[in-house]
Amino acid sequence: MPEYVQVAADAQPSITSITTVDDRLLLLQVASPAMRREVPVNVLLPADRSQPRGVLYLLDGNSGQVESSNWLDRTRGNAEDFFADKNVNVVLPVGGTGTLFTDWTQDHPKFGRTQWETFLSKELPPLIDAQLDTNGRNVIGGISSGAQGAVMLAAREPQLYDGVVGYSGCYVTDGPVGRALTDLVVLNGMANSEMMWGPEGNDVWREHDLFSNASALAGKKVYLSSGNGLPGPHESLDQQGIQDRVVVGGLLEAGSNLCTDQLAQALRDAGADVTRSAQPVGVHAWPYWRDELGRSWPTIEAALR
Repeated sequence: MPEYVQVAADAQPSITSITTVDDRLLLLQVASPAMRREVPVNVLLPADRSQPRGVLYLLDGNSGQVESSNWLDRTRGNAEDFFADKNVNVVLPVGGTGTLFTDWTQDHPKFGRTQWETFLSKELPPLIDAQLDTNGRNVIGGISSGAQGAVMLAAREPQLYDGVVGYSGCYVTDGPVGRALTDLVVLNGMANSEMMWGPEGNDVWREHDLFSNASALAGKKVYLSSGNGLPGPHESLDQQGIQDRVVVGGLLEAGSNLCTDQLAQALRDAGADVTRSAQPVGVHAWPYWRDELGRSWPTIEAALR
C-alpha cells in the first residue's frame, strides 16, 4: 500500500498544503476523513481569473497512477496544453485506479480505505469552491473506467454536477455480464466487486445501476464518446506495442462502443441532453481521448456557464 499521511475519522476535511508547480498548476494535499488519509489533487487554474469560473473534475482510468494524474502526462492527457487558453478550473484527483471512484464496503486490499464518492462529492467540492472562488457550476468526466465512475457520480449526486462526460466507458453493472465487467475493472490489488458493493443484487448494486437510475440525469448535459475498435490515424506499424494496442485496445473499444450506445439511448429516453460522439475508427488509447476532450469542450463549456 502506498505511504499516505493519515487523517482521523473525526477530523474536518481541509486543504493542508498548496504547492505551486507553475503559474497555472497547483498540487493540493487534501485531508479526507472518509479516506482516512491525505489525497493529492492537482488543479489547473483558468487562463483568466478576473471572475469566478466553473470546475471540471477529470478522472483517470485503470492505467492511473498513485503519484500523479495521467491527464497531466504530456504523452497521455496533455491537459496543460489543452486548457492553456480555457477559462475553467480543472481538478485532477490522484489515484482511484481500480476503484470505480465509489465508496467501498470493505477496505481495498491494495489502497486501504476507499471512499472516493464521499471524497469527490462531499469533502472536496466545498474546499475547491472556497479556495478558487468558483461560480458554483461543476462538470465531471473521465476515461475508460473513470468514465463509468464519472457518470455514476453524476447520477448519484445530480444536485452537484451540471454535466458529465464519458470517454470510452462501459456502463453495465447489472446481471452476470455486468458483474463480470465490474470485476474486471476492480482487479487491481486482487480486489473484486463484492469487496466494493457487497453481494451482487443488493441495494448498493441497484443504487449504482445507471440504466435503472437514468432519470437522475434528466435535463443534464451529457457527452459520451467511443471509437469502434478499428485502428485509426494514431496507429502505425512501427509503434512500440502496436499489436497489443490494436488487438487488446481494439477489443476494449469495440465493447465500449456497444456499452456507450446502450447508455446514450437510456439517458435520452430519461430526458438527458445527450451528445453521442461515435467515431468511425479508434482504439482504447489516449490519443483518441485527447481528440474527444477537444470535441467535448463546447458541451463542457456550456454546462459550466
